[in-house]
Amino acid sequence: MSLTRQFFRELRPLFRMLEEPTFGRPFPPTRRGFPASFTRFDPFEEFQEIRTRPAVDVREQGDKYVLDADLPGVPKDNVEIRIGDNGRSVTIEGKITEEGGSRPAETTQANNESDSTAVTKASDETQISAERPFTRNVQFTRTVWLPRPVDTQNVEAKLDNGVLTIIAKKAEDKASTVIPIKVGGSSSETQQS
Repeated sequence: MSLTRQFFRELRPLFRMLEEPTFGRPFPPTRRGFPASFTRFDPFEEFQEIRTRPAVDVREQGDKYVLDADLPGVPKDNVEIRIGDNGRSVTIEGKITEEGGSRPAETTQANNESDSTAVTKASDETQISAERPFTRNVQFTRTVWLPRPVDTQNVEAKLDNGVLTIIAKKAEDKASTVIPIKVGGSSSETQQS
């Protein structure tokens, strides 16, 4: 049994590589048929996916699995957890909405009896530089495969200080049976000399 576990531990990096998409793109943006002036060069473009994919730790604690995923700044309402593949996989999906850069002026409607006019609120804030987009919506998905299936009715999830903790109880393995081993040579044959 220990050889099997050691074998799968050695193959774990290979399984992770197969699970995760490639980081680079086949061609740089300038070679996709667009002139260089139409594309904005981002030296960290390949690492964008790393920033938007949550890091996940998986631990086995007795009869349950504990998964910890880093989700800083993601509200609870923007996270969805699914157990799939007959309890063998846990998928975490989420959406991050970031706002930055220059924001449009806030407008309010002042209703008079004769007509309605738009009033712009004056602000003490002055934008000096804006390099981030006004809004950015990023969606992420992360699937983790478990060694044994889990009971989908006994799964708990908690989001605390940017760390999502999922506790999933292992399902009973109904397909396996323990075979008792008899001691001694109890055979019905008698030896003849």
